[in-house]
Amino acid sequence: MRTPWHLWAVGGASLIWHAGGAFDYLMSHLRPAFYMEMMPPGMVAYLDAYPAWATAAWAVGVWGAVLGSVLILLRSRLAVPVLWLAMAGLVVNTAHTYLIAEGNLEALTGPAARLFTLGIFVILALVLAYAGRQRGLGRLR
Repeated sequence: MRTPWHLWAVGGASLIWHAGGAFDYLMSHLRPAFYMEMMPPGMVAYLDAYPAWATAAWAVGVWGAVLGSVLILLRSRLAVPVLWLAMAGLVVNTAHTYLIAEGNLEALTGPAARLFTLGIFVILALVLAYAGRQRGLGRLR
């Protein structure tokens, strides 16, 4: 079966999008000066207060999404469960951020943080739905 052009387009675009999340994750943990200088006041303290379980969920969400995108490009049916795992990581991390954390991310970054988080959910859900459809059509093996 010939691979449709849109599989490459969606897989490539999602990999680029999720690589942005991976970059943010790495920079937030490696803390190079150029990246830390761009953060609003109080953000470093917010990150320092992040519990290990929320950091683990963040990692699962970010790296699962990157791996899921790569698996789409490799036409692997494993893309679907990996993307579900990424969604679970995103849900747990978001619950921490907006329901549990003592520091208020929105107070640090403004109301755009909530909209950006919603955008992350929407894009991941669309990529997941796409991968599920492609698996159902036999294009992911």
